[in-house]
Amino acid sequence: MCRCIESRIADSQCRMTRIAVSANSLVDFDRERWRLIKLEAPAEPKLVVEAKQGASFRYNGYFAVSRDLPESGEILDADLKQVVLGWSQESTSWQLGLTLSEEVSLARSSRWFEILRLTNADKSHYEQTATQLGKALATTLDVPFVTTEPALEPEPEAEPIPLVDLPLQLGMWRLQLSPDGDKNGELQLLREERWMRGRIRQIGWYALWCVVYLWVSVATLTSDLGLPNAGTLIPDPAWLPYLGIVVAVLLVLGIVRQLWIVQREPDTIAINPVENSISGWRGARQRWKVNAGGIQAVYASEVAKKRGRRPTVTHGEINLHLLNGRFLPVITDPEKIVDALLPGADAATEKKRPEGVQALEPSAVSTALQAAAVHIAVSLGDVPVWYDRRLR
Repeated sequence: MCRCIESRIADSQCRMTRIAVSANSLVDFDRERWRLIKLEAPAEPKLVVEAKQGASFRYNGYFAVSRDLPESGEILDADLKQVVLGWSQESTSWQLGLTLSEEVSLARSSRWFEILRLTNADKSHYEQTATQLGKALATTLDVPFVTTEPALEPEPEAEPIPLVDLPLQLGMWRLQLSPDGDKNGELQLLREERWMRGRIRQIGWYALWCVVYLWVSVATLTSDLGLPNAGTLIPDPAWLPYLGIVVAVLLVLGIVRQLWIVQREPDTIAINPVENSISGWRGARQRWKVNAGGIQAVYASEVAKKRGRRPTVTHGEINLHLLNGRFLPVITDPEKIVDALLPGADAATEKKRPEGVQALEPSAVSTALQAAAVHIAVSLGDVPVWYDRRLR
């Protein structure tokens, strides 16, 4: 069963390539998608350009203004003619761009616009990388690739890095193959039963103290016992029974809130690579669903202790960064995990890991939460994964 899934995941990883094109931007691409992403620490990464097979060429507002492109934020695939790569002696850089149809070019002074540039005084320094990026974009857009320089042989593809074996324990959650996972590769995030037991225990305590406060308050109001006239923090001791009733009401509201959480919070997250979607379920009822086409990236967020002999994570989250800019929580684990590193991970390297948002590759995975985020991203079609690390 696992061999089938590992083979599918390895094939999927082999298609995805990420290349840094500057200190604050990178390109990730496969046969069907090409993206230019800007990294602006400490803010989250921004999607600047996105190209997909059979779809429009899309870009953000700043890119439109700086390239004098339509403000709509997209160019139809029929108006894209060629991917052009050339060396600029003036700027000592490789410049990658697109030529447009005459109809779109009427409002511009040129039919060509630049997408990115790779700058270095040595002309041969980025030649291989620029050619690889240009060919990948041309393949995605299904247009010719044109260069003024002789084409270079592509570098052999690296062997895919295997993912961490399932199941993965994530505090209150567990990532595993679904019962039909050996057939369709579906993954499931299952909430542990102790979460429900904790909620029931909390409701029981709220109910117990609610009865106690009500009983004491009502007994005080209906009996002849005198109230204390000293040692209280309130101006008038006669308020004490009424304060007890207020506390009882607040406890009832707490019980209602816990019951609402029990009814609404998903206990299963299904990641379906066949439908290319992720959905949240409470029992047999679906609470939400997102298709992979609407996801920019998967975020793994952890709060780690800066000091201490053993690597400790005090809070963990996996979120989806949607195309509309909104973040959708997938799981939240507030449990403190001591010795959080996976077997084989180097504690010294993990301590030196910088704080902030950074791209997460399978080779850099060191905790179960990070590994789970990579599994989810691969199952959704190699969505980019970002790791948000915070220290306390």
